[in-house]
Amino acid sequence: MKPKPIDAHSHLYFEEFEDDRQEVIESAREDLQKVVVPGVDYKSNRKAVDLSNDYSEFIVPNLGLHPTYKEAFDNVESIKSQIREANPAAIGEIGLDHHHVTREDERTRQRKAFKKMLELAEQLNKPVVVHSREAEKQAYELIQQYNIPKVFMHCFNGKPELAEEIIGSDTKIGVTTQILYSTRVQNIVGKLDIEDIVLETDSPFLYQGERNQPSNVLESAKKIADIKEISTEEVVSETTQNSMQVFDLEDM
Repeated sequence: MKPKPIDAHSHLYFEEFEDDRQEVIESAREDLQKVVVPGVDYKSNRKAVDLSNDYSEFIVPNLGLHPTYKEAFDNVESIKSQIREANPAAIGEIGLDHHHVTREDERTRQRKAFKKMLELAEQLNKPVVVHSREAEKQAYELIQQYNIPKVFMHCFNGKPELAEEIIGSDTKIGVTTQILYSTRVQNIVGKLDIEDIVLETDSPFLYQGERNQPSNVLESAKKIADIKEISTEEVVSETTQNSMQVFDLEDM
């Protein structure tokens, strides 16, 4: 029996899935072992939990505060309480974003919110799922100031040399469906060992202009297999084990 992959990051609660969410999830259940759904603010965190309640053996919730949701920075304490109550698999999506957030005062607020989430992850001994667009090094330097059990660098687009520097038994690199068309991501994958990689779609984004969905990690697995010159089955088996390790899914 062929191993099934995990989509380690998919925003299935977004409005892009409003008309056919159940069908997308049912299709994913045929192809995948699990889908991890990260929240980005208080409201979406609640939706991620609701989805995990509806599909308890398949959808795994993460709860967080996305670095571009600036209006939610003043709501950090409510989100922290929400995380404590829900006890998610990981805290995320959290992090830094210097692409969309360019004003220094807003970056300062963003950094403070990120640090509060890292403090909570340390207190709760939870993994973190980190968004770090155009701020990869800064985000990782902050993470190193805390005792975080596991780190998933979601949708990593930093320098391949930085990816090599930060990976390890406690840190994995998220490879999205950008691998299908991005030379940069392909070069990152070329530098990494397969045990450093976690498959993710970031649905509904990052699928060449079309709506992404969880089952598309299968395409990513084939592309990675071509780059690494190994079998697709090996890619799926190894990356699935990596996701299990990051989110402690075997213990759930």
